[in-house]
Amino acid sequence: MKKGIIYNLNPFNNETNMSSAEYIIKKLSAFILIYVFSAVLGEGIIIGILYGMGYDPLHGIMPDGQISELLLYYGFLIFSLATLLYCRFIEKKNMKLIGFAGNPTEYLAGTLIAAILLFIIIGIGCISGSIEFGGFNTNVNIKSLLLWVLAFGIQGAAEEIMCRGFLLHSLKNRISVPLAILISSTAFVFPHLSSLLEAELVYAMVGIINLYLISIVFSILVLWRSNLWIVCGLHSIWNFILYSIMGLSLSGSESALNGVILFHVKDANILNGAEYGIEASVITTVALGILLVVMVKGWKGRIAKNGVS
Repeated sequence: MKKGIIYNLNPFNNETNMSSAEYIIKKLSAFILIYVFSAVLGEGIIIGILYGMGYDPLHGIMPDGQISELLLYYGFLIFSLATLLYCRFIEKKNMKLIGFAGNPTEYLAGTLIAAILLFIIIGIGCISGSIEFGGFNTNVNIKSLLLWVLAFGIQGAAEEIMCRGFLLHSLKNRISVPLAILISSTAFVFPHLSSLLEAELVYAMVGIINLYLISIVFSILVLWRSNLWIVCGLHSIWNFILYSIMGLSLSGSESALNGVILFHVKDANILNGAEYGIEASVITTVALGILLVVMVKGWKGRIAKNGVS
């Protein structure tokens, strides 16, 4: 007996016998549900922790320094757990089926890609005069850096588990790979729009393009390597190096740290992304565009042949 559309779209069952359009809506509904649930629960937990520490966040009494920001990033653990639980108990998938089937050491390969990309982009920025190198910080707080690398490890992994581990892997089995990449990339871009749209129009437009480019890069890496570890490393260490090592703005958020290597954005322009940071820079656009072309040319045949495991 054919089930109704309401049953088909219910994200709490594992029904797959439906049209492709219904299937896409169902998976997007599940993504939104996980996101909203995790955000609300995470916010509640953070507020509770702050009250326990003697603060009153609902009345603007917050801790100084980096504590609030660190708690926010550690709160992304809720997003990962909620997504993994949904995949395990609703979709009946194990860790391997969402991308954790490969070698975990590929996390290190992702960190290397992030470091190379950033130093190329920042290097070109320095050569162009849009970013200024100011030497090295001789007063580095190692404990703080360790807290931040763990924070970004949690945050980057959470976004990859949700967008690539869950959504991309769910969609690619039912629709074409390019469409699955586009939909999951849009889901990745959307939460970033709140900060991006506060920037001037030209930086917002470049930033949106760059978000799609980096998301497509992440997606192709997952497809090619059949491994989520590599993009967790790339995403997390990109954020860590940019924010904590270089002390530059991350997605419009000004770094609370001085950085280990001191860089300063000079006059705001399209080469340095102004207040939003290099993620709204055309240098980043060109670098990601070149990387994407190389990846597509080199791996298109393999992706088309093998799909995604």
